[in-house]
Amino acid sequence: MDESTSSPKKKISIELLLGISAVFLSTSALIVSIIQTNILREQQYASVWPHLETLASSKTGHYDYGIENKGVGPAIIKDFEYIYKGSVYNNTNELFLAIFGRNTRGAGFSSTKKDYVFKPGESISLFSVNLPDSLINEIIYRWQSDSVQLKITYSDVYGNCWKLEGDVTTRLSSCPD
Repeated sequence: MDESTSSPKKKISIELLLGISAVFLSTSALIVSIIQTNILREQQYASVWPHLETLASSKTGHYDYGIENKGVGPAIIKDFEYIYKGSVYNNTNELFLAIFGRNTRGAGFSSTKKDYVFKPGESISLFSVNLPDSLINEIIYRWQSDSVQLKITYSDVYGNCWKLEGDVTTRLSSCPD
């Protein structure tokens, strides 16, 4: 074979190498930027994460039941209800009367409303009772039985929602209006 008939070797130009390098670096920078943005968004959401928990305490002659925001951000109440024997109650006083009758002597109540904002670390006593221990034990037994269910739907400032049912909190895919 003659060297003049063989195909010439193609040379890679420096411009082509520089162009490929620039595209690779630009793509890499874009990927890193997207990853950083996602990390910052997750940090931003975590910095306002609310977490509601139920609280119950009793001592001689006193019982207290409430909720506390143990998260790092405010909790905005979207829905608040008790379910007792198939009926829905929107406040603690109504539920207490349904369970124990009309006598609320020695009991104090508070409630929350839709769009109420719980600050981080804030707690609310939903009811407290100052009665003899025998009556308090009856109240504790009935209140903490499976027939009373507290359900609270709440969100953070970005609209992420959770539902507290009893002692279990689950994240919701969307918030109720």
